[in-house]
Amino acid sequence: MKSLFSTYLKVFAVVLYVQFISSQLYDPLGEGMAVTVYRVLDPFLVLGMVIVLYYAFQRKRAVDNGPDDGVTREYLEANVVFYCSIAMFIALLWSWVGFQLSNPANSFVWLWTLIDISLPLLFFASSAQMVKSED
Repeated sequence: MKSLFSTYLKVFAVVLYVQFISSQLYDPLGEGMAVTVYRVLDPFLVLGMVIVLYYAFQRKRAVDNGPDDGVTREYLEANVVFYCSIAMFIALLWSWVGFQLSNPANSFVWLWTLIDISLPLLFFASSAQMVKSED
């Protein structure tokens, strides 16, 4: 199951990066076509964030229950991914709900840009850790 979720995260990381970059080319003024594509992508990104949060929590719990060696690389990675996942999930939900309920022109462009840049990085990091822990 981890390999399936890992592949899902990798695919949507690439799709989000391609959409973010290409939307500047095919819809530079934000007239509507990119908004339609993002409306389709957003539920899949929320699902990806749920997967990331679940596995980040599992990893953090395993590290916290392990031997107390102080602050190790594994400890830092688990905590950074977990807390960044929480922050990005809250930002994504807040922006997505606001995007669905209001005029997309009123949404915070800077927050969407942060989400579009950060989520693929988080998806790739989580995906790589899932593959590594599966072996």
